[in-house]
Amino acid sequence: MVSQMTPETMPPKLLPLNDPTFAEIRNPDKPLLYADKTQYIYELLRSNLKNFFLSRPRRFGKSLLLSTIKELFVGDPKIFEGLWIAGEEVHYVFPRHPVLHLSLSVSSTSSERLEANIIANLSDIAKKSNLDVMGDSPDIYFGRLIKALYESTNSKVVILVDEYDAPVTRMMEDQKIAKSNAKVLHDFFAILKAPDVVPCIHFTMVTGITRYALTSMDSGANHLNDISLNPKYGGICGFLRDELVPLFADRLETTLSELKIKGIMKPSDGQKQLIDKIHFWY
Repeated sequence: MVSQMTPETMPPKLLPLNDPTFAEIRNPDKPLLYADKTQYIYELLRSNLKNFFLSRPRRFGKSLLLSTIKELFVGDPKIFEGLWIAGEEVHYVFPRHPVLHLSLSVSSTSSERLEANIIANLSDIAKKSNLDVMGDSPDIYFGRLIKALYESTNSKVVILVDEYDAPVTRMMEDQKIAKSNAKVLHDFFAILKAPDVVPCIHFTMVTGITRYALTSMDSGANHLNDISLNPKYGGICGFLRDELVPLFADRLETTLSELKIKGIMKPSDGQKQLIDKIHFWY
């Protein structure tokens, strides 16, 4: 006789290690642990604004956030089953749009190398969309690709840029290269404000670990609305204290026992004291 699995006896979901995408986390054959941020995303996408910037420390889920937004516009609605946003008829609220999803975490030891790598990544996106796009600089290629995506689909483009500041923050020890990379980024993001490009854009989200590069770019990306310190979106990335128990209930007791053995927690400490400690570390 086969025993029935209940929520209490189900094995814990595996942790999402090695930066999986939202689609990989939600794979029904092997679902991974996921903190549901879709209500925050819904509020963001339903606001009256369409150009956003968000900074968070490394390992806070910025890439996963962009991956989730991407799936809202190009993915299978079934991937959101069981999440908050599933009750909002995902593709009725968020109709399909072409998505230009780009990471600027590329080799940037010189402005020339940075430009070449950005163009190479944009070219890969164009090829996957069966588009023939030409451009001898990242900003020109970027603008032409946005317009080509719009014209080929007759639908405005969703633009998601991850780690926008990596070419600057990673080169801070060499101020000359950092400044030249910032100039490349200035011209790149200025394209998003070009009169012939703006009508082609549905939504823009840019993420990074600091706002420093934005200020270094002068007016290149001053159209982005910074929600980094907006309390309304405070929980859009990372884990909230109230999420710890429902997400990690199966692991908290084991962790508490191990920390008591190591002398990090007192023998009399319970789950509340453990959560206080995790909150302090976090």
